[in-house]
Parts: sequence; C-alpha cells; structure tokens
Amino acid sequence: MASASCWPAVLTSWCCMGLLERLWGARWLFQALVSRELKARYSGSMLGWLWLFLPAIVLIFTYSVIFADLMKSRLPGVQTTYGYTVYLTSGMVMWQFMSELILRGKQYLVDNANLLKKNGVSKIIPLLAVAAVAAFNASVMALIFWGFLLLIGEFNLLIVPVYFLQLVVAAGWIFPLAGILALLNANVRDVGQFVDSAMQILFWATPIVYSVAIVPASIREIFQLNPFLWLIEPGRAVLLGHEIPWFAFVKALLLGIILFAIFVPFYRRNIQKVMDEL
Repeated sequence: MASASCWPAVLTSWCCMGLLERLWGARWLFQALVSRELKARYSGSMLGWLWLFLPAIVLIFTYSVIFADLMKSRLPGVQTTYGYTVYLTSGMVMWQFMSELILRGKQYLVDNANLLKKNGVSKIIPLLAVAAVAAFNASVMALIFWGFLLLIGEFNLLIVPVYFLQLVVAAGWIFPLAGILALLNANVRDVGQFVDSAMQILFWATPIVYSVAIVPASIREIFQLNPFLWLIEPGRAVLLGHEIPWFAFVKALLLGIILFAIFVPFYRRNIQKVMDEL
C-alpha cells in the first residue's frame, strides 16, 4: 500500500516541474530544428529531396543484384532468392535509426549550445528533434523496402505495426543513452570520438550482414546480450516467417527504464553546469 500511495506524489512532482508544459511551449523550437535539419541535408544540391530516397534505393538494389543474383548469397534455412536481401535490409533499417540517434544525439548539446543559451526552454528539445529526424529517415527507408517486398511478393502486413513498435521501444532506451553521452561529450570531447569508433565495432558485432547461426555456439549466447539485436530480430522474424521474439521487446523496455533512471538525475545535476561551460 505504501508503494502504491507514492504514485500520486510522483505524478504530482512531475506536474509541478511543468515538464510537459515546457515541452509543449517549446514546440516551435522542435519544429524549427526538425525543419532546419531536413532542409540542411538536401537544399543546395541538384537532386534536392531525391537524396532522401536514392541511398535506400541504391542500397536495396545493391543487395538484390550483387548479393542475391550475382553472388547467390543465401541464408541458412532460407532458400528464397531474396532471403538474404530481406534479412540484411530489415536489419539496416533499424540500425540506421538506432545509430543515427546515438551518433547525432551525443552532439546535440555542443551543436546547439548558442541556441539553448539564448532561450529559456527545455534543453532536451534538440534531442527530441534528433530522434524525430532519425525516425523519419528510417521510415523513408522502410517504406522503400516495403515497396521492394511488394514487388517480389514477400510483403507481410504485420511488419508495419511491428516496425513502429520497434521504433518506439528502441527510442525508449537509446534516447536516455544519447542524453547521457551528450552530457559526457560536452565535458570531454574524447567521448564523441570513442562513441564513433565503438559504433563501427558494434555494427560488425551485431548480426546485420551475417547470420548469428554462423557464430560459434560457444559465444552465440553472448551475442544475444546485444540490445541492438533485440530491436532488429522482431522485424526479421516477421519477414522470414519465424516466431516473433516478443521477449526482446521486454528486455529493451527494461533497459530503457534503467537508463532513464540514470539519465534523469544525471541530467538535472549537470545540465546547467554543462551549459555554463559550453
């Protein structure tokens, strides 16, 4: 009973902080940052917004022609012509979202220092904008990928809700992780360099371009501890006709709760100090 009675106090404290009110009041900044980021990427180029779609098209075309048709790459237990293409591209869609949120999120305080110092708004707004842009870019790639699946007759409608569940759950643990890294990077810039290198290692340590089945059995369980894999496997399972590993979502949610419990007090203690020093 005592623990249950704490919930009103917790909710009241959050309301007293006015967190939601501040976020809503700063929605103009969120919209401006998202618009600025998207325009900055594609304005000034001859092809403009076509660059939003071309990389994904080239990626899928390369995987289909080179790996599936020319190299005849096949997954263990999957005999379809484009099974490896589906496996690889479905992993890349989620990896793009997770890696972009981490790599750009760790820079958000440094990149927006002048803006945040001039405005009395929540310092978390730019990180929300980074997450929104990352989700938008990944979703564009997902839509093109789904179009490819329709063409080859392997589209499964279940992938749509599972994909958006993947996005939400992935953001649940990557968002606080990116926030922690941003605070650390603002104090010690070596953190950003370290994360860049670590993400390259993690890409190859995550079964994206290869199947976990080829990993030696003695270390295969270690791979299952990789939280990136937790959010890649469900979408793959849908498209390859495997059982969906729902427990992967549970593990990711628990990780998100732990990271938020670390991030919130860490952010409160250090954000003002960080902004004074930037």
